[in-house]
Amino acid sequence: MALTKFDIASSALIMIGASPVASFTAPDSAEQQACALLYQSCVDHWLSLYPWRFASRTTELSRRPESPPPTEWQSTYIAPSGFKAIQKVVTGPGNIHQPSLPFDRFENEIRTNYTGTEKLWCIHTYEPPISYWPGYFVQLIEYGLAHKLSFAISGKLDLQADLAKSVELYFRLAKNADSRQQTTRKLPLRGRGSIMEARRF
Repeated sequence: MALTKFDIASSALIMIGASPVASFTAPDSAEQQACALLYQSCVDHWLSLYPWRFASRTTELSRRPESPPPTEWQSTYIAPSGFKAIQKVVTGPGNIHQPSLPFDRFENEIRTNYTGTEKLWCIHTYEPPISYWPGYFVQLIEYGLAHKLSFAISGKLDLQADLAKSVELYFRLAKNADSRQQTTRKLPLRGRGSIMEARRF
């Protein structure tokens, strides 16, 4: 059976001694009301905090034809739909491992000083289907949601404090596991500047 958001929420609720849920819509259940309010904000929060490999996508940017308001940036592009965090902006999908062009985000816009003719691409974090979530991220969301729910449902500050420590631990473990989900790239080490050059990767 495919994992669902209700399964994740139920695991979080069981951690704090509450009853599992099958939906977020029943008006007479405190657990369902709390999950309806807190689940998505918890997922958005953890997705936006780290450039997860499993939740990264490369999207071609569309340039706005009109000039941006007076700022230090010369070009304005429309940010990808549904993005959770902007990781980098590059001149082509084949350059995703190169350093990002300088950019800044303004609401749903990405502004840069790039004035060349190549199309720009954005590597960004999005929310993939739960079936694509690796186990380490599922566990992070379960503990993160349990931490949010602990005081709302149980009102126990000591439980909330214990869960906060667990969340920090599982965040570190998840980042470590996610960093291993690609082939290690060789660094182009050349001469005296090799150390400083390597730091850009």
